[in-house]
Amino acid sequence: MQSINAGFQSLKTLIPHTDGEKLSKAAILQQTAEYIFSLEQEKTRLLQQNTQLKRFIQELSGSSPKRRRAEDKDEGIGSPDIWEDEKAEDLRREMIELRQQLDKERSVRMMLEEQVRSLEAHMYPEKLKVIAQQVQLQQQQEQVRLLHQEKLEREQQHLRTQLLPPPAPTHHPTVIVPAPAPPSSHHINVVTMGPSSVINSVSTSRQNLDTIVQAIQHIEGTQDKQELEEEQRRAVIVKSVRSCPEAHTSDTASDSEASDSDAMDQSREEPLGDGELP
Repeated sequence: MQSINAGFQSLKTLIPHTDGEKLSKAAILQQTAEYIFSLEQEKTRLLQQNTQLKRFIQELSGSSPKRRRAEDKDEGIGSPDIWEDEKAEDLRREMIELRQQLDKERSVRMMLEEQVRSLEAHMYPEKLKVIAQQVQLQQQQEQVRLLHQEKLEREQQHLRTQLLPPPAPTHHPTVIVPAPAPPSSHHINVVTMGPSSVINSVSTSRQNLDTIVQAIQHIEGTQDKQELEEEQRRAVIVKSVRSCPEAHTSDTASDSEASDSDAMDQSREEPLGDGELP
């Protein structure tokens, strides 16, 4: 705080003001800025004046050599060359003074600007910290974005290398293997092997065809065997059905014969009994 007050006091001594005048810090900063602006305008004016003087000196010293020799021949008492030399010397002296004044004003302006920057740094330290943090955060975000972009590019390149089409296969073999099944049903398991897993030769394809033919023959033979067994079963059933009525008829005949014989025996016994009663 003491350094800030000392800085304002030094600024107050540099800017034009009346003795005893009380100025606030904001007024001191405003007048300092106005004073710097006026110094810059004065510098511009002096530079223009310096340029004009340089042009005038060049015009005076830029006369042709023939004219100079003619003036040297005609030189006498009361020649105007002395006056021109004095005038050129005065111009050089003025240029030196102007240059010194410009250097002085430049040094004063640089000192004032440095004091203003130091005061702003003391008055707004938090703002400077926030700005520095924002700049640092932006740099970190930019670095993270660049790293993420590089990572994505590497992943895309890796995926492209993995997704390249494989070489065209020469064979697409299909292997059909009959699965074990009960006599009533027949199932065939079809296993298709991709070109990336198995590469079969012509002999393998021929063997697969032989396996298919054997499976078909096995199925046809099993079906013929089942049909033959079914016909035999039906013939046995028909024979058993036909034999059942004949057996029933023979049983009925034997029953009737037995009843007839019983009746005859009874009729024989009844007369004998009647004769013995008296």
